[in-house]
Amino acid sequence: MALRTVTRYQQIINYYQELIKSGQLSEGEQMPTEEAIGTLFGVSRITVRQALDGLAQMGLIHKVQGKGSFVSSAKTGLQLDHLKGFSDEMRMLGRIPSTILVEKALITPSEVVAKALQIEPTQKAYLFVRLRCADGIPMAVEKVHMPFARFAGIDSEDLNTSLYMLLKEQYGCESSKAVQSIQAGAANSGDAKLLQIKTGAPVLCISRTTLDTYGQPFEYVQSTYRGDKYVLNVTLSK
Repeated sequence: MALRTVTRYQQIINYYQELIKSGQLSEGEQMPTEEAIGTLFGVSRITVRQALDGLAQMGLIHKVQGKGSFVSSAKTGLQLDHLKGFSDEMRMLGRIPSTILVEKALITPSEVVAKALQIEPTQKAYLFVRLRCADGIPMAVEKVHMPFARFAGIDSEDLNTSLYMLLKEQYGCESSKAVQSIQAGAANSGDAKLLQIKTGAPVLCISRTTLDTYGQPFEYVQSTYRGDKYVLNVTLSK
């Protein structure tokens, strides 16, 4: 049987994958330039770019426009046994959270959203689409639904910060518990563009209804998390 020839493209991926996993290229370190990699392997820039795209899809590196490619951090552990907002989770992990408001709108809720928020389908609801980042890296897209009647005017607030902190300080609303479901999915074109991954790339789809201290639902969130950036952690006890 003839031995399978490893392409130059795959050689580049294998080489840098080993350097990253062995720690010879550390988290946050800048990758060599396309020209340097091309010279090292004797290949064109097109081949180098394809290999870098492959490493990015594996979650090993990420690209920063105008600066180059950098070694990504290890996967972030998503804890399922306690209720915290994205910002608090990232700070606990020693990372810097940031939020970009992508869209805000006043909508007529779908049947699913109305049921989750316990409002009539004819009542209005806010929709806030937010991109959540850690250390500047896109991690998740959140589609937040909130009842308009309860939070009228919140769309004029700064929604690029912690929403839970805003709700606590401005509306006296604190979360007490949440019910959520998790399933594997594939990124649609819109989410993929925001998350800087390919359409169809693996993602975690999480739907969550959050209740306040009185047991009333105040938000319904549909989140899309990058599959290459997260691992789910659950603590079980008997």
